[in-house]
Formats: sequence, C-alpha cells, structure tokens
Amino acid sequence: MKFGQRLSIRKNIELIEMAQGIWTPRMRAWRDVLEDYLYISRKRIRNKWSIFKLQLNIFDDIVINIKSIDQYKVLEAKNINDEKKGIITKENFEIQKKHNNSLIHTDTIVNKALREIVDGIVWKYFNYNRAILYILADKQPIETIRGDKGTVNNLHEFGEAFLEENAVAIYNDITNFLRVGDVTKISEDGSIEIIEVKANKKRGGRITRQKDRMSEIVEFFNTGFTTYDGKILKIVNSDLKQNNYLSLLSNAIKTAQNRGFESLLIGKYLILEIVDVLKIKDDKFISYFKSRHKTVQDEWRKNNDFVHPEFFINKMEYSKNCAPFSIYPFDDKTCTDIMTGQLMIMSSFNYSELFRIMKKAGWDIVDSIIFKSEAEINFLKEKDIKDISYLKVGKGPLSFDVPPSLLARMQFELLSPATIIGHFEEILKRGPQKEYDYSLTNFTDEKNIWR
Repeated sequence: MKFGQRLSIRKNIELIEMAQGIWTPRMRAWRDVLEDYLYISRKRIRNKWSIFKLQLNIFDDIVINIKSIDQYKVLEAKNINDEKKGIITKENFEIQKKHNNSLIHTDTIVNKALREIVDGIVWKYFNYNRAILYILADKQPIETIRGDKGTVNNLHEFGEAFLEENAVAIYNDITNFLRVGDVTKISEDGSIEIIEVKANKKRGGRITRQKDRMSEIVEFFNTGFTTYDGKILKIVNSDLKQNNYLSLLSNAIKTAQNRGFESLLIGKYLILEIVDVLKIKDDKFISYFKSRHKTVQDEWRKNNDFVHPEFFINKMEYSKNCAPFSIYPFDDKTCTDIMTGQLMIMSSFNYSELFRIMKKAGWDIVDSIIFKSEAEINFLKEKDIKDISYLKVGKGPLSFDVPPSLLARMQFELLSPATIIGHFEEILKRGPQKEYDYSLTNFTDEKNIWR
C-alpha cells in the first residue's frame, strides 16, 4: 500500500476506463447467473439441498474460470513471443493483449464475486460473529483449486456432512473467510466443526503446524481466548449499537440506477461517486462530480488533507476486513451490480477530517503511518514498518492501536465516526487488562445490520 500526503486528483477519464476494464460483454453474460446464485443464497439459506447444490455449482464455476485464466496466460506468453519474433505486428499484438487481459480480468472478478456469495452464507451460519470470522480468514485465500486427489477427498467429506440429518457444510476453498481446515460443518444446534481432510495418516512438520493452528482456532471459538502472534488475544462482546449510512447509499444508488450517476457527501470526511455503467450515455457525469460538493473538495485541497480514494469493488481484494457485499441491506440486483462492476462506486475518504473529528471528541492521534512520507517508509526496513501503527489513538493514560479493518469499515460499510468513538470509549472504560494483551470486538447487533 502506498501513502501520500496530498489530495488525490484523478484524471477525468479514470472512472470510464475502470468501468470499461471491468464491464465487458462476457461480464454481462455472467451477471444474471450471479444474481440467481445470490438469490438462492438468501432465499434458500435453510434449505440443505439448495445450499449443497449452490456450492457445487459455484465450485465448478470457479474451477473452470481458473482453467480459463491459465489458458489465457499461456496465450499471452505466446503472443509476447510471437511479437518478439516478428510473427505478428505490433498492432495485432496490442489487440490480442487487450483481449487476453480483459478476459483474465473478467474471470478474476467473477471468481471474487462467487466467493463473496458463499461468504454471505458463512456469515449467516456463523451468526455474524465478525471477530471469529476475522481470525478464521487470517490466511491468504486459495486462488487456485486443482482437480487432484485432495480436492476429490474434500468434496466427499463435504457431501457426507450434508447426509447428517441436522447439519450443513461449507466447502472452505470457495470462501474468503474459512481459511482453516478443508470443510466446515455446522449443526442445527449451532455447534461448528472444522474438518481437515487427509489422504493418509502421514505426519510431518507441516501437518503438525496445521493441527496446532486448528487447535488454536477451536480454543478461540470455545473460550474466546487464543495465542496470536505470541500474544494473548480475547474476544470481547459489545452491545454498542453500530450506526451507519448504508440507507443513504441505498437512496443514492437508486438515483444512479435511474439517471446513470449520483454523488453523496457524508459529513465532511467522505464523498461517494456512483455510476451505473449501462445507464450513462455521455461524459456529463464527470463535470457533475467536479462541481458537486465543490466547497468541501476545495477545503480538502486548501488544508492539504490526506484523502484515500478507492473503488468499492476493490474491497474484494481484502475481503476479511469487511462484511461481504452479498449480505449488504440492498436488493439482489444492486448487490450483484456492485460485485460485478456495473455499479461503480468511488469512495474518497478524508483521513485528516476523521482525525479532526476524533480530536474534537477528546481523542489524541498519537501516531499513524499516514503521516509518514514515501521516502520515510522506503527508508524503513520491513521489520520496522510492522512496528509503525496504522493509527494509534490515546486519551488520558490510555493509548492503543486502531486496526486498519475498523477504518476500512468506515469507507466500505459506511460505519459512522460516532460508532468508532463510542467503541474507543468502551475500551477506555474497560481499562488495562491483565488477562489478555489485545482484543477483537464482537458487536452483538451485527445481524440487525445485514441481510
């Protein structure tokens, strides 16, 4: 991740280029299928057979798309070689390169959307326990699934779990959140079993470490405590009501779906620019975005604020930080259009303004990597960078690191600053704890937010 200390000014054509890069004819063919899958995942969540069949279809689609990506990468390598040898012209090389990259990108986005749909099922089965899911997701997701013996064994175990009368299962490799074990079985009474499938009884260092990792997760799930990065981590439940602005976004999206675009200002720290790619007929929305909320944008520039722009669809690159789009409180069509890029939502998040809000509430900004220049960051060794706080806040004798995921929720889930500050006050009131080094918060009202 790269940080700067200037307002990010985008070229006028960037939004169009991004939309064209994602929204291709092949994506249009996929879109309805994804919406159907999402509908089933929501409507038939209590139907074992529907959830079983849905996952098998998604598994098959992901595997086929992975093979397609591999094939287009081979074609791209051949294309490069042919151009070097003079077999094809530079013009034909560029045409073929654009075609290959477009299809690779489409298959990649589709696979991310497919996993987001299964993630929605996972969140429901885990009763929206964000803290547990965050830990379960703390490994790189499996981008490649091969039809080898291990996969076959996993599928058999997955199918057998559904044969139990009061149980369902998740095939872990088609999710972003279940990165421990191969199959997760959920019983009707709420008990959860993480299953690691092995083809034989061979033991080794890697298997031992996997078992240790699973043991830690099981302990964490059952007791709320675990050892994480050499420190004791605890789940702390909170009854704090989480307020957000998703209803405002929903209304803005409806406007965009009607006329093609809309812009939404939240406080003075967040601007959302929304484009329905299939509805826009010209570039008038560009001048609209430039003039909309101009006073606020001019103020950002004048203050030299740090503003982080990000497309909503990029949230799928690091899904564990936020709830999946598949459970957002929007209709099936809207969620699908966000996941596939038909609805392009640019979020410009003003960290400097957020810090001012925190300071006004009595919280000091002790340290943040955001304040470091690019030269300072490049000078630091990797170990030193890990020791720098993404954001550290303090009040009175207490100071603590704010996890990046909490700030990501403000940008993608539109969690309110008041909720963040209320969470800080809870931590302050709780005071120093001897039984654990740091904590993850499970907000008990999550299921009231999501669909």
